[in-house]
Amino acid sequence: MKHGIQHWVVCLCVASLLQLSIAHAATDAPEIHVFVNDACIVADEAYFIPKDVSKDGTEVMTPKFLPLIGLVIGKLVEMFISSEMQSGANAIKAKAARKDTHYAFTRQVNLYRADLKTTPTLSINSKLGCMTIVAANLKPTGTSCTADYLPKTLARESLQLPEEQWKTSRTDGSVENQLKRANICVDGKAAAVYESRFEFSADGTAYRLKNAGYRVNSLLTTQKSGATRNVLVTLKVSQPGPTEQPVLLSSAWVNLGVLSGGAQSAGTGGDAAPWLQVPPLSVEARRVYDEKTRTHQEVAGQIEALRRAMTRDQRVLDGLDLRIRDATGDIATGLNQEHTRVAVEIQTQSAELDALIAEYRDLPREPLEFMPVTIEVAVTETESEKKLQLALADLIGSSGATVASSVGGVATDVLSKSVSNADLNLEPDVKDQEAALAQARQHYFDALVAGKSPPPGVSAQVTQDQLRDAKRTYNAARQSLGLEPIP
Repeated sequence: MKHGIQHWVVCLCVASLLQLSIAHAATDAPEIHVFVNDACIVADEAYFIPKDVSKDGTEVMTPKFLPLIGLVIGKLVEMFISSEMQSGANAIKAKAARKDTHYAFTRQVNLYRADLKTTPTLSINSKLGCMTIVAANLKPTGTSCTADYLPKTLARESLQLPEEQWKTSRTDGSVENQLKRANICVDGKAAAVYESRFEFSADGTAYRLKNAGYRVNSLLTTQKSGATRNVLVTLKVSQPGPTEQPVLLSSAWVNLGVLSGGAQSAGTGGDAAPWLQVPPLSVEARRVYDEKTRTHQEVAGQIEALRRAMTRDQRVLDGLDLRIRDATGDIATGLNQEHTRVAVEIQTQSAELDALIAEYRDLPREPLEFMPVTIEVAVTETESEKKLQLALADLIGSSGATVASSVGGVATDVLSKSVSNADLNLEPDVKDQEAALAQARQHYFDALVAGKSPPPGVSAQVTQDQLRDAKRTYNAARQSLGLEPIP
């Protein structure tokens, strides 16, 4: 389930990491920083084995029986690149900020990304796997601490043990040290670190957040010894609306339960978190994508159609080979003539295919990004479960939200509604329209290619009529999604 689209919502860093700037409700609390990457910074920290070097200077290979899952062998590389965003704290009005909630904001980022390497492919921007929230004061911008990171070196006595029995020999196992590998330089001690893993449905249309672990040195809303709080992590994705009020696209959350200073966890499994709908591409973003990739789509469409045509012709050729073996006389002559015609047609198609592939390679192929959204992450601490449920309903921002007996059952009326395992797709009309567009596009380019070399017995007029009908259907499918018809 977590492999489908993997990846969706914050989509900024090609190299790997996004840092959201901070806004927090309480002035005496540490700042909240959010980092998103394809792996968790703390939970997915790999074991490290230095390379052994013999007396003659050659490297001694690691024993073959040693499991390599979650293991880094040899030189420790810098695994993350931090990218800081401008603060959007001013977007939270004083009257709107909850006193028990600490916020992190970013300005507009693009939710979708088009990969143009071989064919235009639109998907959620970036590899999204894990969100790490750091409640701490960081050292000044420009500070580098990666060189000070002490890796999770595997103890020599653990080399021949099963992975679940591995131990590290490093002397500093603090979360502050673990954060250094992502160049997150904490000034002093971190108040808390929370990690949530993104899980996607197989078809990529639904997602949920799951607890990947936390370290709580101190609560954010109280310093009272022995105090406990119900902790909730929320994520909201919005896009600009017709007024100053943004339009909420999606809200996800993780209920961490009752925590206190000193609490820590390696994460929990289970299916408590609700499935949420991935925000579909907006009409305006779809138009921009279509306009900027129109030439790419036209060339790629012909390439795909030619490959399908060559596959069909090759099957015909193979069938003719079988029939020719048993044929005699005029039948054998006719079959051989047809075999020659199909073989020549395949050669012609192959030459045209090579030319189209070369044409596509000459097109700009840098990735493009679409659909600007605004990201908000918040950590809420309440004194009771009931207050936590009310806080969740308030933070999701849905006036029609239903608060169930447990936070995991809260549903909203916004696009990011909770869905069942049997209902993980986009709304049927959009999904059906997209499927109809893909099918109509394929038929149009098939007709376009067929018109260049009509089959025996089929007149050029017939193929032109088929192309005209295919174009009409394709344009109707495009217009149903707000796209301009092709000329």
